[in-house]
Amino acid sequence: MDISMETIAGFFTGGGVSLLLLYLYFRKGKKDRRFDERYQQVHSLARNVSWSVTLVVLTAMWITLLLLDGPKLAFYLVLSAYGVLLVSYLISVFFLNRRL
Repeated sequence: MDISMETIAGFFTGGGVSLLLLYLYFRKGKKDRRFDERYQQVHSLARNVSWSVTLVVLTAMWITLLLLDGPKLAFYLVLSAYGVLLVSYLISVFFLNRRL
């Protein structure tokens, strides 16, 4: 693997731009009260609703693919997305129950 000056310059430029955007995001968020309790509660509820809708849609797609196509590639892709959704939910519940 050959590391050139362009690679190193690109790495530092990308890191610098990322840090600048992160700084601007938090500065703007502080002005807009993005990190207060009400904002956090509203967006937490919105994420919960979004994940619930995603779960229902994935389940409907999974059943439809199973009935129409049988167990083929698309079925296994939707099944894996469904599995990731449930496992990530399980891990986050355990983590947040210990943390809160």
